[in-house]
Amino acid sequence: GALFGHFGDKLGRKFSMFWSLFLSGIAMLLIAIMPPIGIIAILLIALLRFIQGLGLGGDGGSSLALCFEYSNKSNKIGYFMSFPMAAAIIGILLGLVGIIVSENIESKLFLLSYGWRILIGVGALALIVSAYLRMRIVESFDFKELLKEGKTDPSPIKSIFKVYWKKILLLTLGMAYFPVILNFVLYPYSIELYSKLGFAEKQVVLLFLITSAIATAFTILGGYLSDKYDWKKIVLISAVGSAVGTFLLLLHSIIGLILLYLLSALGWGAMGLYPSEFNVKLRSTGSGIVFGLIGIFPAVLLIAVLPISIALYGIVGSLTPIISISEGITLVSIISIIVLMRRDERGLP
Repeated sequence: GALFGHFGDKLGRKFSMFWSLFLSGIAMLLIAIMPPIGIIAILLIALLRFIQGLGLGGDGGSSLALCFEYSNKSNKIGYFMSFPMAAAIIGILLGLVGIIVSENIESKLFLLSYGWRILIGVGALALIVSAYLRMRIVESFDFKELLKEGKTDPSPIKSIFKVYWKKILLLTLGMAYFPVILNFVLYPYSIELYSKLGFAEKQVVLLFLITSAIATAFTILGGYLSDKYDWKKIVLISAVGSAVGTFLLLLHSIIGLILLYLLSALGWGAMGLYPSEFNVKLRSTGSGIVFGLIGIFPAVLLIAVLPISIALYGIVGSLTPIISISEGITLVSIISIIVLMRRDERGLP
């Protein structure tokens, strides 16, 4: 996020957006066609996954900066910004569709042998096509004006931390609850959880698919509401509601699962306005750093915490520690959003 955001503020949002997606698409394509050459294949896939993550992590800042600078000419900024935010949920929705389709075509052996190559290959081609389409878009007028006047920042990464380090910290903590809920509590853990609790796995996947579609609409609703009210107020309401929904999961409640998903998605849609917190010279870098930092939370929890918890307590037994961690992060988000709102009232950067 910092790397591509830096280039977005120096060379243009369009430049950064193209190369971030192009690198990710090529890396995914090489993974899909990787021959089975033992440990070498594993090492190469790990390297390619790093490149893929580098590109996708870097895409958020410039993409959101460009979308904001397009939409800030209208009176529906939050509404328009909710669409790129909804992409996170749409990605899960499409992934679930791919799993359902592949499992119905053949057995799970299909998915484990070559089905995964097809799914990744399709995703790679989609990214490459998207990168090509980005070549044809018009550069941000705000950035073109900066470039014309020679006012671009010579070192965006250095400047962003000098001017906005407190805001970066508070935005990161304030927004962290959603990716943790989505990628640590809800998907894929909750699917495994409810399957273990006696629900048919296919029914749980279908329910999650339908709820993901509704959550996409709630994301856009969150953006719409942020045009009428302060976006931080919407996020605060979402975080408080998510804390209640997360607690209901302890009762093994399907209603709690749906409530948690929808309320957290509402706040995610409103978060599309967070690039407005940075001035135009540092917007891409600031947006990219925050976007990258919030992704660290679910990544660490998925890689380090969830496997250990499941190994010690099992799928069902892990529910209490998972809920405790999520509730703790949500509480930190609530406090951070309140502090941000207080700083706004005092006119602090």
